[in-house]
Amino acid sequence: SEGMQVHRCRFTDFVPQAINAIEYAPATVRRPYVAVGRANGDIEIWSAKGNLVYEKTIPGVVNGSLETLAWAHQTKLTKDDLELFDTEKEREKATRRLTERAPRLFSAGLNAVIVEWDLAKLVPKAAVDSYGGAVWCMSTNHAQTQLAVGTEDGHIRLFDITDDKLVYQRCFDKIKARILSVAWSHDDQTIVTGSADGAVRVWNTDTGRMAARMTLPREGRDPTLVWAVTVLPSGTIVSGDSRGHVIFWDHVMHVVQQDFRALGADVLCLGADADGHTVFASGVDPKVTQFKLFAGGKPASGDTKKKAGFRNKKWQLAGIRRYHTHDVRAIAVSSHLDRDLLITGGVDTQVTSCESRPFPNENPYRQPCFPPLNGVVSVATEGKLILQRQANVLKLWSLGKAEPISQVLNGQMESGQGLQVYERQRDLLQMELKTKTNLLCSTISSSGRLVAASDVEGPKLFSLVHSESGVQVRRVRGFPPENFVPEYSESRGATQMRFTSDEAKVAIATVDGFVSIVDISEWQQGVFTTVRRHCQHRNTKDEVEADAGCSDVLTHPGEAKNIVAAVADMRTITSMAVSSSGKFVATSDSAGYVAVVGIDNKGATVLPPLAPRKQQQEWPTSLEFVTGDQLVLPTNLNHVFVWDAVKRSFTKWSRAFGATNIPRTYSRMMSCVAGVAVNPAEPDCIYTFATNHITRIDLTLAPGSQSAVLNIHKRKQIEQDIIAKVVEEKERETSERLSEQSQYKRKRKQSVSESARMDVDDAASDVASVVSEAASVRSQGKDWEGTIVARLREAGINVAEPHNFRMTERYQNLMHASFVDANTMVVLERPWIDVASALPAAFHRHKFGS
Repeated sequence: SEGMQVHRCRFTDFVPQAINAIEYAPATVRRPYVAVGRANGDIEIWSAKGNLVYEKTIPGVVNGSLETLAWAHQTKLTKDDLELFDTEKEREKATRRLTERAPRLFSAGLNAVIVEWDLAKLVPKAAVDSYGGAVWCMSTNHAQTQLAVGTEDGHIRLFDITDDKLVYQRCFDKIKARILSVAWSHDDQTIVTGSADGAVRVWNTDTGRMAARMTLPREGRDPTLVWAVTVLPSGTIVSGDSRGHVIFWDHVMHVVQQDFRALGADVLCLGADADGHTVFASGVDPKVTQFKLFAGGKPASGDTKKKAGFRNKKWQLAGIRRYHTHDVRAIAVSSHLDRDLLITGGVDTQVTSCESRPFPNENPYRQPCFPPLNGVVSVATEGKLILQRQANVLKLWSLGKAEPISQVLNGQMESGQGLQVYERQRDLLQMELKTKTNLLCSTISSSGRLVAASDVEGPKLFSLVHSESGVQVRRVRGFPPENFVPEYSESRGATQMRFTSDEAKVAIATVDGFVSIVDISEWQQGVFTTVRRHCQHRNTKDEVEADAGCSDVLTHPGEAKNIVAAVADMRTITSMAVSSSGKFVATSDSAGYVAVVGIDNKGATVLPPLAPRKQQQEWPTSLEFVTGDQLVLPTNLNHVFVWDAVKRSFTKWSRAFGATNIPRTYSRMMSCVAGVAVNPAEPDCIYTFATNHITRIDLTLAPGSQSAVLNIHKRKQIEQDIIAKVVEEKERETSERLSEQSQYKRKRKQSVSESARMDVDDAASDVASVVSEAASVRSQGKDWEGTIVARLREAGINVAEPHNFRMTERYQNLMHASFVDANTMVVLERPWIDVASALPAAFHRHKFGS
């Protein structure tokens, strides 16, 4: 068969941002979320249901700052709210409405502004001044009604966040140092702070006055900085400081219980489990240190208080692991999920997760340093161009060219062999857009003549003119048309955009849930027309009623569904695909809804749920059309579904194998599929890729055995090892058989000489026994071919079945993979060593003897 050429590209220069904050959503939220705050103000939302799965990014302000995050989810009525309802039934109904709401997310940084974010539209929902300069720390009380903020001027300020408010409430007494860390006691009666003057303070929340002060010793002239504090359910206060110490304080006497030199440098973050029996610490010295509470010489448990040895409780350093290369700035621990996840992040930009209970024996999984499912890179297939998006900057490269391969050499070349390059890639363009926020999405047309990008204010279109001297860029005025969203839509930002293959139209998915089809065939004259608007992702009762009244543009309202507020308030369109035929556009949102709509007609289909309601939530992580207008939907559980857009049903292969019989090696991968590539030369095959693998799936074949070895390189090595071992056994047995045959010949010659002196009957009996022995020697030959087949089957390779789900893990830190031509693939990698070279210097550990 014809070989495949792969453009293995490592020239992209995506520079990730440091992680400054990681926060779990409260345990009362139905679907667990994790917010990851980057230094430039971007906030990533991850789903923590099962494996960590990236969902979307809330773009920060250009050159922005983020130091701290806080979630809130009010589930109980306040005293004022209780007075509004006369009956207990009304109170229960109001409480249920509170519980069904989506959680609220707040952020703050050095710009002295506290922002609440709209988690669906990805824009600020409310913003207030901190009234005290830069915000270094922030925490929500356990009743989810107040937000405590520590500022540069030395004040703790409380903000009222009940009933969707964000209102300044009052200020505590001032200290002469900035507040670096803050935590609430579990009864919300006190607040604990750590400050830049080397003190841990306890504040009374009713009076706003200091109830106790605990001073840490200095090392040198500078005061000790208390970077982190937390309060355990037992009331014990834990602090981490710039000396590298983790101190456990008695909350009654306000004295030191235990003091540990945990790290070789500053402790920047602390995390504790829900029971308060395990504490994690890390910081400038990037090792993660675990402390466990022991009672009576045994690890403390939920019934520890009932045991006689509870009074003899002691904290012990239980484990150390190095998950990061640079400063660790954030730790989050959750005990209310299916698994107890420990998540860490810092200057090395990677989100690292592992189970907390088996720590330190659990190996972590490191998420890629770039958003894995957010289309950072897009490829112009005809123009052979690569577009990269980061912050508010777009960069463009042209692919290199290799010498063509002759038919004779094609069959002789080995897998992975390099080709002679006669033209290297070229850096064509770097364009910094004048936007208020970082970009939400970007895309490039197939020919490379048009580029579209969007921030929260709206999409923009650019034309590219290619010449020998370079690329000229021009902003196309008049795009988008005013009516690409209705007048009542307050948000014009786009989360996804795709050009049709003929570049006559562009599909735009907005933050409000509209999918608009815009005719751009006359873009050179500045004429743009909104052809139609599809509203299948807008399926609440109010949205459907509003969309049904649209008359300015042909609008196709969605179908009203009984959706709880928590789902509607978090819903964002996260994936989009346009069929090569130009007939269909497919979109999916973070709530799991998938819609396939017509570009030139009103046809629209909302796919049935990918998993039954009682089972684990399942949603697509990517979308891609293959030949014949079939839509491929890889999911967060690493299942693969295929939807026929013409027949409006799942294909036979999908119904048989989509959610079952997927090989375990594939379905249990920690990384979710980030995209799907289609080779024009293989219409029945797809190539799914994640950050650490590319897998070829033949949609005409069964997936194969659940325990099959999928990695083609590992599979080849196993086959070679087994065959070599069997050949060695065969040669050894052949040698032994020849030795036995020579012994048989000598014995036969001796038997013949003796038979001459024996009687006829005795001679006949002796010869018969020798012949029988010779026959047994000849019968010892094995079925060597069958032996090889059996041993391969035991090793997970069934030669009787075709090898489907052919996987390669040769490529790592994959940003993108696609085909630019038949049997010509583009693979973009961002090696970690290249990222590390752009990071600041790490903490120096002195090695003994150096």
